[in-house]
Amino acid sequence: MDIYLLLFLIIVLLGSVAVSTYYFKDKNEQLRAIQSGICPKCKKESIVLSDQRGGGCGPKLVSFYCTDCGYENSFSMNSGCNIS
Repeated sequence: MDIYLLLFLIIVLLGSVAVSTYYFKDKNEQLRAIQSGICPKCKKESIVLSDQRGGGCGPKLVSFYCTDCGYENSFSMNSGCNIS
């Protein structure tokens, strides 16, 4: 019975790693398109910065909005702290 539990846990772990890898890859592609000024959904240059929170030495939360198709997404970006 213990072998089945171990096998189940390994399958769940591998599935979780695969799903999170796909999610972060897709999120990275969306951010690259937005940094180019293009909406990832409608492929038009209609993306605008709608909100920016945080900053300083910690991460900041940046939200983008497409004025044509209504796409919106938020990204957490590391702003860094260059204190010497």
